[in-house]
Amino acid sequence: MTTLLRLLLDEHYPAWAADDLRRRGLDATSVQRDYPWLLGASDTEVRSTAVAEGRVVVTEDVSTFPAAALAVPGHCGVVYCRWNVFPRTRSGIGRLVDALVALAQHPPQGLGTDPVEWWLQAV
Repeated sequence: MTTLLRLLLDEHYPAWAADDLRRRGLDATSVQRDYPWLLGASDTEVRSTAVAEGRVVVTEDVSTFPAAALAVPGHCGVVYCRWNVFPRTRSGIGRLVDALVALAQHPPQGLGTDPVEWWLQAV
């Protein structure tokens, strides 16, 4: 699969989710394994790392993450995930991976290049 989306999974998602995404052809990293210095860091720090690497942040921090957009301009998107749609269980994270693969196959215009904020839907 060819995609412009380069994903950074926020700290509440396990490293194996990024592994599953990579096996399915996506460029995905996780705070849990790839950026351990960001564990417990502010949303602004996570966003800054994503901007530096041209990554779309995948997060469930819907109440605090939008403020980071104001503090760190030039981001290439955020994908918000509702915890009740994608719970942090094996099956919930599996559904998250499926939904992210589907999103990468048909992304909304600008996601991956422009500051698009997107609410992920289950497939």
